[in-house]
Amino acid sequence: MMESQVKMSRLQKAALWVVAVAVFTDMLIYGMIVPIIPSYAKTLGATQAEIGFLFGSYAITLLLATPISGVLSDKVGRRLPMILGLFGLVAATILFGFANSFWLLIVARMLQGISAAATWTAGLALLADVFPLQERGKAMGIALSGQAIGMLLGPTIGGFLYQWGGYHLPFIFAAAIALIDGILRITLLHDEPKQDTEQRVSYRSILKMHSLFMIIGIIIIGAALPSALEPTLPLYLHNVLHVSSGTIGLLFAVPTLAYGFTAPVIGTLSNKLGRNQTMIIGLIIAALCFPFVTLVPNIITEILVLAVLGISFSFLLAPALPELTYLADKNGIRAYGTLFAIYNTAYSIGMFCGPTLSGSLSDLFGLTNTLYIFSLILLCYLGLFFLKIKKQA
Repeated sequence: MMESQVKMSRLQKAALWVVAVAVFTDMLIYGMIVPIIPSYAKTLGATQAEIGFLFGSYAITLLLATPISGVLSDKVGRRLPMILGLFGLVAATILFGFANSFWLLIVARMLQGISAAATWTAGLALLADVFPLQERGKAMGIALSGQAIGMLLGPTIGGFLYQWGGYHLPFIFAAAIALIDGILRITLLHDEPKQDTEQRVSYRSILKMHSLFMIIGIIIIGAALPSALEPTLPLYLHNVLHVSSGTIGLLFAVPTLAYGFTAPVIGTLSNKLGRNQTMIIGLIIAALCFPFVTLVPNIITEILVLAVLGISFSFLLAPALPELTYLADKNGIRAYGTLFAIYNTAYSIGMFCGPTLSGSLSDLFGLTNTLYIFSLILLCYLGLFFLKIKKQA
């Protein structure tokens, strides 16, 4: 008994390292191309609309590949999809580095989305496999910190390496990081838990869990809110607060840092407060805070508002992941790959809806009124969420 307990502890540590580094690597390489690819694509004759499609193609393939990755993960285990995801990431990185036509860049970006689907779905499912429910919040919070750190460092490292060594250097660096990630995935994941073949469950069975839809809504909101600011807030900061482009980049790092630092803490805290109650707090904070993004008078208070927003994202997303697994366990379902495929799908929808909605509404009503509309949507969802909880009690 003692041996199995020690072995389990080692497996948990290995799984946490592998998934956190995998998520970090994926988001680091995702972000590294942001300051590089637009200008390079223009030299290949791409229009602004085509460059927009280039960036959006990642979300499209992530959305399409995620359900397949979930089913594959439940059938063959977590290790194989994560290793396949790595090969896809390496291939995408090399293709980016040596692409001599715009459509090769499209193929590389789509391949990046497919590899992310495999890595995220299998990785989160692996954490659910090896961590008991009461420890999943903290474990998944740490994994989400890897996501935040990768998103934070990616554009900075990519831009610096591009200036220092030209177009190819960032992709050589990215390939080296992917190689380290690959060594971790192959060596540390040799002892993954076996899958119960009798527990393969269809999407239809999982979607019969009605409580699941409220959590899916939380995930969509948690992805939509930060992405809603991306196409709109920079113009406000530049035109109203007269902030430079470099400072705008640093300001966007504030909620990412706040999210990265607080996600593990809030994931642990949610076990004491209750996961649903923690998500309610996140909805309240986000709804109250969102309009202040354009109401503050100076840069200091803007930093404070963005930091509080980042914390609210942790309150929303850190408990949502273990709550998904709790609902599955409660219904006798252990098809975690399929479950986290649903998470990835919801997150992709949020990433798409956030900027699309905020951009369209800002054209019609202005940015400040748009943020009020978002707050109203959050308060309406808060009411629905609260009623659902009361009904279940």
